[in-house]
Amino acid sequence: MAQIESSQQPALPLAGISVVECGQGVAAAYAAKLMAILGAEVVKVEPPRGDLARHRGPFFEDRPDPNLSGLFLYLNADKKGVTLDLTDPGGRAALDMLLRRADILMHNIAPRDRSAAAMEAAALTRAHPGLIVAGISPFGDHGPYSRFNAYEITVAHSSGMASLAPAVSQFPERPPLKLFGHQAEFQAGAFAAMAALAAYCYRAQTGEGQSIEVSEQECLATMLEGALAIHSYTGRTPSRLGHHIYGPRSIWPTRDGWIFINPGEEDQWQRLVELMGNPDWAREEIFKDRFMRGQNADALWPLMAEFTQNWNKQELFMAGQARRIPLAPMNRCSDVYADIHLRARSFFASMPTPDGRTIEIPSVPFKSTGSAWRIENPAPKLGQHNTEVLGAQQESASVQPRAGTPPPTAGGPLAGVRVLDFGWIWAAPYCTMMLAHLGADVIRVETANRTCLSRRNPPFADGEPGPNRAGVFNEWNQNKRSIQLNLGKPEGIDLALRLAGHSDITIENFGAGVMDRMGLGYEAMRRRNPGIIMLSIGCYGRTGPYTDFVNYGPQVNGQAGLLAVSGYEGDQIREGPCAYGDPATGVFAAFLINAALIQRRRTGIGQYFEVSMMEVLAMSLPEALLEYAMNGRDPEPNGNRDRHMAPHNCYKALGGPEEWLTIAVGNEEEWRRLCHTIGRPELAADPRFAGAAARKRNEDQLDRILTDWTSRRDRWEAAKLLQAAGVAAIPTLTVKDLFQDPHLIERNFWVRLPHPEIGPRTHSGVPWKMSLTPCEVRRPAPCLGADTDDVLSSVLGLGQQEIDRLRRSEVLL
Repeated sequence: MAQIESSQQPALPLAGISVVECGQGVAAAYAAKLMAILGAEVVKVEPPRGDLARHRGPFFEDRPDPNLSGLFLYLNADKKGVTLDLTDPGGRAALDMLLRRADILMHNIAPRDRSAAAMEAAALTRAHPGLIVAGISPFGDHGPYSRFNAYEITVAHSSGMASLAPAVSQFPERPPLKLFGHQAEFQAGAFAAMAALAAYCYRAQTGEGQSIEVSEQECLATMLEGALAIHSYTGRTPSRLGHHIYGPRSIWPTRDGWIFINPGEEDQWQRLVELMGNPDWAREEIFKDRFMRGQNADALWPLMAEFTQNWNKQELFMAGQARRIPLAPMNRCSDVYADIHLRARSFFASMPTPDGRTIEIPSVPFKSTGSAWRIENPAPKLGQHNTEVLGAQQESASVQPRAGTPPPTAGGPLAGVRVLDFGWIWAAPYCTMMLAHLGADVIRVETANRTCLSRRNPPFADGEPGPNRAGVFNEWNQNKRSIQLNLGKPEGIDLALRLAGHSDITIENFGAGVMDRMGLGYEAMRRRNPGIIMLSIGCYGRTGPYTDFVNYGPQVNGQAGLLAVSGYEGDQIREGPCAYGDPATGVFAAFLINAALIQRRRTGIGQYFEVSMMEVLAMSLPEALLEYAMNGRDPEPNGNRDRHMAPHNCYKALGGPEEWLTIAVGNEEEWRRLCHTIGRPELAADPRFAGAAARKRNEDQLDRILTDWTSRRDRWEAAKLLQAAGVAAIPTLTVKDLFQDPHLIERNFWVRLPHPEIGPRTHSGVPWKMSLTPCEVRRPAPCLGADTDDVLSSVLGLGQQEIDRLRRSEVLL
């Protein structure tokens, strides 16, 4: 992208916003971190014994210190910290004093624990009418699973994502895998931050606060790439087992590691063949097209391995990218820190620690002409700001409780905001769908000359190809309108710019420089509309050595370090469940857009963002990256196991290769309950398992005992027994299971609206709920260009004669 000059001085977009954070672990802390990094004032409320994240590590030299846990430090920089017992009347009254001057309460207190802490959403919004209350939980506030005990592994396996990992596995005896760390919590935190800022935009207009509930399960369930569409449109159930339908797409060995190669287009394959020296085998009939190469992946893999193993992974990456071949090194944490592109973009920042040291951590995954960010102060020691913060609350103004609850309004909190969507495939369209779910008027700009790949790829309704029949497009473009503009014609460009003059936001994820070359870059947009907010998404952002490189989400998963730590213990690096970075980047981008809308309300000025998918992914790997930053060690994959908890695994249940059950124990009471439930109460007194540390040392023996119990039982029978005893357990849900899941059905997560060409089809809904501005799927994905006339007439005021002329001139093609 051309360098953008701006006279605007970058500022913290959320400066002046007051946030109170309650709960433990990752989800609420990450949501509040995202707001703190953009300038919000955050007060973190911990229980007297401290946040559990203080005990997760990593720790310098493996010496536990509750003030020096890497995860806690990363999540809580630039916050003030206080301790309160919310089950004590005095502590709860102190929280109310904090809430009187707060704009947003972000928490992840489990629904089953809220009554004891007086943290039910309805009561909070009545007591604090202007407050935005965002509650995150594993399964949402209501429904059959809402009071389940759950940890990260529980949510990961209930979401469908674990059932797809590792992709194209040839080992049905191995269990499905969760991704490394706390991905469900990180994504739910990003969703919650996005929704809370949208609610703040609404409050700025109306003065009304409201409550938000975010389901971690539903957040991950919307991120399963094409898996939902495959089941909805074909009845097939995607699985981690099998092969890709096209090839080559796999991970190959190099002299120093592994590289992911994925030339999805024929010209990319031909350039790869040239790089490999045009071997004779590449001309064989069994490799004649990408589908034949997929069918014959077992024959192709060793032939390509002969080539790749003579290269270093970074050298092959650079040589391939010079020929515009999609491939990427599978980086370990040490590689991520050494990456020339991340260094050139100054992605890593020095974070101070409470004891005076500094740690290099991921900073922010964007550059902007108008938004600053900060990492300035260390995370608070336990109770560090009790006197400063709680003592000052006596001066807080009183707030009159609301007598009743205002009725919900029509449309979401962003009603009245218009978005021009130039998105391609997934990342940008996913972002704009989130904005559409929030009530924005999203206009998808398309052309029949080159329809989006998601309109051209299967699955198709009834197996019949067509741009309006593609399940993946229809999954990712709900709640939008579509217009056709021929951007190869000057009049088409002019119409796009005129629409930008009537829009608030433009989003795109074409290759670097494409929008500028078409005359639709930020400079051209802001000349028409100084208030326009433009955001570009790329695998690597719009600056740095990799800016012009071509790649896809599955490869970037590994390049960011995720795949090196997500896998079976002692195994090679394998593929993830989906192009996870695309929706993760889309949600983060939607969060940024809401922050920019808040900033624009103060300044009247728009701005430009560029967002890097690789950097968004790295932000969700603090436990892995900080292990290297703090101790110089590359962490190894550990399957479904946890660094501290045991048992914590996925166990074979009675039945076929898809029948698995997760069990996780987080404290001694849960361990005793587990022992009694499986009919082995003597294990609670067994010295091999006396305490979490002993159970970790003897984890293999413990897993064999549990497998003996689970393998003789139906997965749901076992899960319900354990949950009734208060033990976190759930089956690994397949995509088919999700569509039949009574919890998701009761929560109205699935949406089935009539589509004008293919009739009713089932798609995912909105993974959050808002009390005052309901967010829902109001319309199915649009047919190609279906709204062209309406948009040109209602937005630009064009008459029908002019629209007909433009169509005859192939401007509306």
